[in-house]
Amino acid sequence: MKKLLIIIVIAVAIAAGVYFFKGGKVDLLGGNSLPSENAVLEYVPADTVFFAGSVEPLDFAKTLEMSSKMGFDTSAMMGSGINELKADLGDAPDAARIMVGLYDKYLTAVKTKSLKELGLRNEVNMAIYTVGVLPVARMELDGSDTFANLLSSLEKEHSVNAKVNTVNGVEYREYNFDNHDEQVPTMVIAINDNQAVITVNTALEDAKDLQVTLSEKPATNILEGGALNELASDNGYLGYSIFMMDNLAIVDGLTNPSANAFGKSLQDLQVAYGAGNEMQDIQTPACNAEFTALTGNWPILSAGYTKFDSSNASYKMVLKGANADLLDTLGQMRGHISDNVSKDDYVMSFGIGLDMDQLVPTITTVWESLTKEDFTCPPLVEMQAGLRQSNPMMLGMMSGMFAGIKGVGFSIVDMKEDALANMDRNPMAFMQDSQMLITVTAEKPQNLLKSMGMYAPELAQLQLEDGGEPQSIQSGMGADAKIALRGNDLVMLMGNTDGLIDNVESNGSLEKNGIMSFTMDFKKYMGLLEQMMASAADNSYGSEKEMLEQQKELFSEMKNVDGVIKSSFDINNEGVVIDSSFQAK
Repeated sequence: MKKLLIIIVIAVAIAAGVYFFKGGKVDLLGGNSLPSENAVLEYVPADTVFFAGSVEPLDFAKTLEMSSKMGFDTSAMMGSGINELKADLGDAPDAARIMVGLYDKYLTAVKTKSLKELGLRNEVNMAIYTVGVLPVARMELDGSDTFANLLSSLEKEHSVNAKVNTVNGVEYREYNFDNHDEQVPTMVIAINDNQAVITVNTALEDAKDLQVTLSEKPATNILEGGALNELASDNGYLGYSIFMMDNLAIVDGLTNPSANAFGKSLQDLQVAYGAGNEMQDIQTPACNAEFTALTGNWPILSAGYTKFDSSNASYKMVLKGANADLLDTLGQMRGHISDNVSKDDYVMSFGIGLDMDQLVPTITTVWESLTKEDFTCPPLVEMQAGLRQSNPMMLGMMSGMFAGIKGVGFSIVDMKEDALANMDRNPMAFMQDSQMLITVTAEKPQNLLKSMGMYAPELAQLQLEDGGEPQSIQSGMGADAKIALRGNDLVMLMGNTDGLIDNVESNGSLEKNGIMSFTMDFKKYMGLLEQMMASAADNSYGSEKEMLEQQKELFSEMKNVDGVIKSSFDINNEGVVIDSSFQAK
């Protein structure tokens, strides 16, 4: 958990640092038109099935300055755990030793805010991509011998014996992923055209792997092919950080190896390792046609920043939808998430928007479409048989009690850190010092209340007036609980309910506005997690106590970040869309 949190914090720090790239506002790509030249991207083929990288180089020092402005020490956060990693190397393979060594040097660069000791340009220009099925990471160097000398020093420091060879005039150094099995691919690091390249050496002949990954430029690179420009134009991505995975090309290559470079490369690799027939059950004309038809509904997954200025950052991920009828069908189950669910000063909130009257019809329509298809590909025939054994109409029996509901939400309006720290000793005080809301949006909330009365008779006796005073109910949690009606919203207030209703407004809308939402005051929430870890550590011993105390320190550092994180999940005419944002306070 700790390592995951570290990764998240690193991502926030680096992302926020882009603010300084253009003096407080990223405006380098007006109109989402990408630059036509990039030394690194000249080596990325237009038909790559995976890409993550920058089109415009980023200033490393200025990137780190933003994280400092946000209130935490990036080098300390990223360095957490490095000593444990180094201590655990033991019998680790050579490739792991070199990668840990490079990461350790990178931490030094973070502290000094300079990549000079790594031999990389301070204007970071890099990309991770595939050539066929082969993974490649490529970074532009500063023109010196620093990176080459660094590799040599790391090999001596970690007692690594690299195999040095040459392909197509490019010298490369080879490190084992497995010191005991020579059949396992090895990690390769090379320097070519003032760029550091990390890839793998496989059982393929050099002309099919190392030559194309280390030294050859593709006939058409990714910028010339236009894929990145299309993504930026369609989704509003800024060009300094774009992610792309071509689902359709991957499935096409898996089911028909001759269809594209990915398929040919994968087939060659399987043959080289004696597994050429491993996928023959799906490599038939029928499977290719049927799998690509299904995947064609969701052909590409992409992501990128859509906004970044002095106080806001927005990131968007899109699973592109290419079937308008399917998108329209799925969109029918979208519900309404009330504005009462989330406010910027709440500690945390979570909302789900589902039109319960449309949920079963939507699932049934998709189910009927899949079960009526005339599949002949064995895996799809098997899937179809399984679907036919389960009729979604049965869900109607369960969803009937939720008729009219359009959305629900849970909100932590306020929660005292000191009460949380003493929760084990005094849970009653914890509830009494907290303020929470449960919001249910419905077409006829009064009718819903009567239906709920079948399971909780006290609810059936309530006579709620729209806009009236909240009425007390039994919560069974040792703290006050009240319920109120505000337009289409039934709102349950829990904990310290004094003045809590003042946060709730009348909701007169049932407009479909999404499927899921999440909001978090980062500073407040991290402070609560810090207290939770402190409380747990007080009642723990040994290694568990040590781990909890480390996590407490981590959350203590993270709570210095003062801002609001928002995220939403939706299905619209673009496809499946996840929007995330950070707004500094």
